[in-house]
Amino acid sequence: MTSISFNLSGKIEKPIVDTLYLLKRIADSFGISFFVVGAFSRDLILKHGYGIEPRRKTGDIDLGVEVANWEQFEKLKESLIATGQFSPTPDKQRLRCGTILIDILPFGPITDKDKKISWPPEHEIIMSMVGFEEAYEYSITSRLSSDPELDIKMASLPGLAIMKLISWNEKYPNRKRDAEDLLFIMNKYEEAGNSERLYEEDLPLLQEERFDTKIAGTRLLGRDVAKISYPRTIQIVKDILDAETEEMSQYKLISDMIREAGMSDTRFDEILLQLEKLKQGIIEEGEKKLEKK
Repeated sequence: MTSISFNLSGKIEKPIVDTLYLLKRIADSFGISFFVVGAFSRDLILKHGYGIEPRRKTGDIDLGVEVANWEQFEKLKESLIATGQFSPTPDKQRLRCGTILIDILPFGPITDKDKKISWPPEHEIIMSMVGFEEAYEYSITSRLSSDPELDIKMASLPGLAIMKLISWNEKYPNRKRDAEDLLFIMNKYEEAGNSERLYEEDLPLLQEERFDTKIAGTRLLGRDVAKISYPRTIQIVKDILDAETEEMSQYKLISDMIREAGMSDTRFDEILLQLEKLKQGIIEEGEKKLEKK
């Protein structure tokens, strides 16, 4: 029996439920697994799960689909379009269902040894899917509707943090919103179901951070990121954070966080500290994983 993390039935707009219900039916017919990623997953967890209002809303849905090859991916797209409810767009990964835009991002066996995909036939568009497998493996399930019954997997906040950081780094300077989303997740992680952890099993961490729950929550997020990550992913994420927090850094990530979130430069030191604590948490848990080997 699937464990339901959130029962959001009645909270999600009917067009979204209808779209995902149809998409799941088609994906299930091919034996294709998928999960919700991106800002829509963020909203499901933070807004509908914990009552935390996001700074900006999204009308798009990003999905990670686990496929073996491009033939399987194209069959899925063709079958969705054949329903008459989905229509293609100029973007290879994007479909439209009414007013809803859906980005379908393939991961899994379809990727190369570096966890990258290159879109056929030109293979000019290259995307890193680092973190997708871990985010799917540790995804959480939400019930979006009881009638019809619709249970959907979605990326957890640690999974989203990985994918947001990877996406920002790969597509800089075009993904400033990924920087904002990562900052928002760091800021709200303690409030998103982790307060009891900080005051119970992770109390020593909270004490070390002088009961600053935001900083302690960010460090806890780092630990949770490392818990779900493969060693190579941990190294990639750590390398990005090293580059963005070291003394000679251009601080591009912090600049994007400040600019996109509409903050003043006076927040620089605060955000730098948060990124350092995120990295600290990743290193702490990463070292534990290595010791267990």
